Amino acid sequence: MNSFNPNQLNPQQKKAVENTDTPLLLLAGAGSGKTRVITCRIAHLIANLGVPPYRILALTFTNKAAKEMRERVQGMLNQQTRGIMISTFHSLCVRFLREYIHLLGYQKDFVIFDTNSQLSTIKTIYEDEDIDPKIFNLKATFYEIMKMKGKGKGPAHFLDQKNDPFAQVTGKVFQEYNKTLKGCNALDFEDILYLTIDLFKRFPKEVDSLKRRYHYLMVDEYQDTNRVQYKLLKYLTEHTRKLCVVGDDDQSIYGWRGADIRNILDFQNDFPEAKIIKLEQNYRSTDVILDAANDVIANNSERMPKNLWTDTKEGALIKWCDEETPRDELEEVVSRINLHKYQTGNSWSDYAFLYRTNYQSRAVEEALRNSSIPYQLIGGVKFFDRKEVQDCLAYMRFLHNPKDEISLFRIINYPKRDIGKTTVMALTQARIERGLSLFEMMEQADRLEELKPRARKSIKKFVELMHEYLELLNQLPFYQVFQELFERVGIKAEIEKTEKVDQVLEARVNNYLEFINTLYLFSERRDQDGDSATLLDFLDYVSLFTDSDELDQNAGKVSLLTVHSAKGLEFDYVAIVNLTEGQFPNHKAVEEDVVEEERRLFYVAITRAKQVLSLSMARTRMQYGEWLYNEPSRFLYEIDKSRFEKPPFEEENPDLTEMKNQFARSSFFTKYKTF
Repeated sequence: MNSFNPNQLNPQQKKAVENTDTPLLLLAGAGSGKTRVITCRIAHLIANLGVPPYRILALTFTNKAAKEMRERVQGMLNQQTRGIMISTFHSLCVRFLREYIHLLGYQKDFVIFDTNSQLSTIKTIYEDEDIDPKIFNLKATFYEIMKMKGKGKGPAHFLDQKNDPFAQVTGKVFQEYNKTLKGCNALDFEDILYLTIDLFKRFPKEVDSLKRRYHYLMVDEYQDTNRVQYKLLKYLTEHTRKLCVVGDDDQSIYGWRGADIRNILDFQNDFPEAKIIKLEQNYRSTDVILDAANDVIANNSERMPKNLWTDTKEGALIKWCDEETPRDELEEVVSRINLHKYQTGNSWSDYAFLYRTNYQSRAVEEALRNSSIPYQLIGGVKFFDRKEVQDCLAYMRFLHNPKDEISLFRIINYPKRDIGKTTVMALTQARIERGLSLFEMMEQADRLEELKPRARKSIKKFVELMHEYLELLNQLPFYQVFQELFERVGIKAEIEKTEKVDQVLEARVNNYLEFINTLYLFSERRDQDGDSATLLDFLDYVSLFTDSDELDQNAGKVSLLTVHSAKGLEFDYVAIVNLTEGQFPNHKAVEEDVVEEERRLFYVAITRAKQVLSLSMARTRMQYGEWLYNEPSRFLYEIDKSRFEKPPFEEENPDLTEMKNQFARSSFFTKYKTF
């Protein structure tokens, strides 16, 4: 296809593609072909309206979605796509900051701290400020800081709360955290957006060209934007007003991390001239699955009405399973999946288990292992978060930026090189007194009489090694430099020496070898695209890596993932497990009265299924050594019973009803109020 072809679109999609002169809100239900609309809209702008590709910007939330969109547009337009910016919000802002961050007092070669580096930074601040983590939980402080950054707020938000000790400590840590990052010439994930907005606010003239760079903006998954992203879009469309946002308020499931559903519900207040087009025809799921999804979401009051429908009629009824124990539940669900695969000849990649929270994966993994079914776990510890990979990345971050003291602290004695804690403390004290960075102090370690000769010798060798490889980075491809460095310092040998458990040892060594392979493949892909890969490119790639980027849907394995991680994915057969009150909806959501977002989450879970949907629960659970009875999730009652293979719940289990009545009268229930 060399131009936009309207025949591939339904009437609503065609209208959305051709409406390019005014702001547009495209309410795109699950599976309604929104990616097709965005890509065809880009093709239409270029092929039919003659818009230069470099004037078009399309934004989404994951690297995987951006890659898919880019490939589709390239397939439509062949060589006419050079210059189009199809990116995640964070990748776009990193590009902006590389151009203009010097205005904010940073150097352009900043690094991006991952979660581990952020937590290490805060841990160091706790130690320096003598803050007791048992009183002021470190991770809670970290979470609150990131939450406020996502809302565009700084330390003053906490420091203004004079009578709240936790807020005061958090504000103080927030201040020191920002200072430390800036001193390391580093940003965290939230800074990428926060500082971009700071540029637009503080230096409007200097960055005016950014506002005029793109004439047509398209945003996918608009319901997931937070207030900082919303402000960015306002800046970027200030001159043209040609903004097309695509989203579904019924799939807004990230309120807990700052996403603001008001961005989509109030779109017409911000753009009064905007048109609204609804995409309600679904191309993914059967009629039964969509009817169940519609049953559930209709119970939310905070939404823009829509009703998904499909031409795919007479789909399989929903499978229902309520067994006595969690083990029984999973054994039954796995047995049904085994039978379905035998009958259909499907690949294991066509099956997925979805659950509300990560810890629930363990029991599912056990059930699959017992049945010798291959699986891949998404959303646990990410590949780049594993210790052996983090150790390698610390060397890379430090050699890119010798001011990065968080990375330096990690590698200074790894693998062991006789630079212990006492030596590091002496170096730290000396560098504070002299106003130097830690590495600068290490370069002058020979002058420190308080250090033992052995320590001075070890420091000198380390400094010489780092200088040698800093020089090599200017001469050789970065992946070759680090492959040699990791072999020379002996990371693989250190893993083999320190890890005592054979299975863990094999996994850690394999992770290390896979990381080396990743370095090479990243460089090879960039070379194929016509760009030479740099160390900074790779570090950016790692920092912006997301859970969904780890999923290989052609791996021949069952996928295990939370519903949040499953957003944007689809599978022939989806099993949603642990559907009880307190699990789904989550008990915190009930306590905090945010059940509508939990209902949207369940709606998202249902609409991941293309052909078969399985819902299940266990009637009992073990807690503190006692068996307790579970109450079915309230969302199950919202689905019309005619959509199930067999009617669920107590009508089918009269014995269970009487058991529950007896349990409710028992002294244990009176004591623990658990039902």
